[in-house]
Amino acid sequence: MQALQELAFIVNKHKLRNIELAANFSNNHTKMAEFYNGLLENKFRDDDSAAQYFYETNRRNSNYQKLKSNLRRRLINSMFFIDVKQPYYADRQRAYYESYREWAAAKILLGKNARKAGIALCHKILKEAKKYEFNELVMDITRTLRLHYGYRLGDAKKFEFYHDMYKKYEQIYLEENKAEELYIKLIINYVNNKAHKDEIHQKALEYYRELQPILERNQSYRAHLYANLIRFAAYTSVNDFESTIEACDEVIAAFRAKPYQAKVPLQICYFQELMCYTQLKQFEKGKQAAERCFEQLEEGNFNWFVYHQNYFFLSMHTKNYQEAYKILVKIKKHKRYKFLPSNTQEMWKIFEAYIHYLIAIEELDLSALETKVGKFSVNKFLNDTPIFSKDKRGLNIPILIAQILFLIHQKKYDKVIDRIDAIERYCTRYLRKDDTFRSNCFIKMLLQIPVSGFHKNGVERRASRFYKELLDNPLEVSNQSHDIEIIPYEDLWELALNSLDTKFYSNVRA
Repeated sequence: MQALQELAFIVNKHKLRNIELAANFSNNHTKMAEFYNGLLENKFRDDDSAAQYFYETNRRNSNYQKLKSNLRRRLINSMFFIDVKQPYYADRQRAYYESYREWAAAKILLGKNARKAGIALCHKILKEAKKYEFNELVMDITRTLRLHYGYRLGDAKKFEFYHDMYKKYEQIYLEENKAEELYIKLIINYVNNKAHKDEIHQKALEYYRELQPILERNQSYRAHLYANLIRFAAYTSVNDFESTIEACDEVIAAFRAKPYQAKVPLQICYFQELMCYTQLKQFEKGKQAAERCFEQLEEGNFNWFVYHQNYFFLSMHTKNYQEAYKILVKIKKHKRYKFLPSNTQEMWKIFEAYIHYLIAIEELDLSALETKVGKFSVNKFLNDTPIFSKDKRGLNIPILIAQILFLIHQKKYDKVIDRIDAIERYCTRYLRKDDTFRSNCFIKMLLQIPVSGFHKNGVERRASRFYKELLDNPLEVSNQSHDIEIIPYEDLWELALNSLDTKFYSNVRA
């Protein structure tokens, strides 16, 4: 159902013209039109609810399966009519869609033995594919052309020409794939685990050195993109933000020198710079990077959501909580939010928990905000974050901290005390003096709250040693993964202390 709904959103988003769908969807009384519009309006929860609506049966019904199959076929056919003249497409994006659409047409023509028309189209596409570095497509076309001139026409000169071009681009393509392969091998075990890992730094350096000979002879788009993603990982994994910014500036200059708009690499670089400036507390530069990133993004694509994730961090780390709230609402209400990977959605649920905490302690003025978020339940939040709850040295840390902060604010002191032993064991087992040192300090500071009878002055005295250690290891130079602290611990500690009274609770259960 989600795949079909995603197709419907794409068709609707791009306002496709001259398509087979138009005649069917202009008549809203047909089942196909009603199904299409229902998908856009999130009317159907799943296949069973859609089958029940149309035929009062379940998803296995043959009539429903036929309706769904016909709609899917029409939606897929409509992809060939995407209007790439829209202003939000960069020239390389337009060339990509047009080239692959024409390549599909060329293959059909050749399959129908319309060889003159098909080969003429191949020559046209080849020129664009070389210009925009669609090297896999260049390989496919030159392989077709060498077959045509060698086997069909017996033209040895042209066969050799396209054969040599094929071998050249085959080598480029293999080197691009090598860079892509190494990047995937680097990050595959890091997607659902945000804990800092020194082995990522070492492995990234090793992979980048391995790619150096390739980069010296291969200036292609994909080779440099993936190699520099590895380079960024080498720096960001150990929070070397200055080196990351320097590398980003180099990559931006290189891709701006291309004879086309390279939006994706620029998006990545501005995203990295935004992250770095946030951690370095250079907020004006961070906002500038955000603005430049906006220029490169198409609303609703995956990078658009990723960008807002870091823009949310920038707002939280500058204490611009009202702006962070607006970002959260914007993302959660977006129609493509539910298509995000589960781990990405969980990240936003963690953000939402901290926004609700700020609301609870009255650090957010809801009266100045037009859109309101719904109610918040700590237990539901814990149930809704199963992926990162297993990430004990990563994003389970802000999940655990949020739970403690809510209990303290709600003065559920007996529940806080019940959890003391478990939290201490957690610190001993998972948080040590390495990449989780700041988190270790902060949770030990929180543990002084029940030990001190929830008395504000007593808590400050008992936690002072850990607080000093926290200050001596600032976030921007620590080895901790940058996205563990939704709110910097120094700021969060001040907020937690403000939740306490100057009254000593000697017997909470009495």
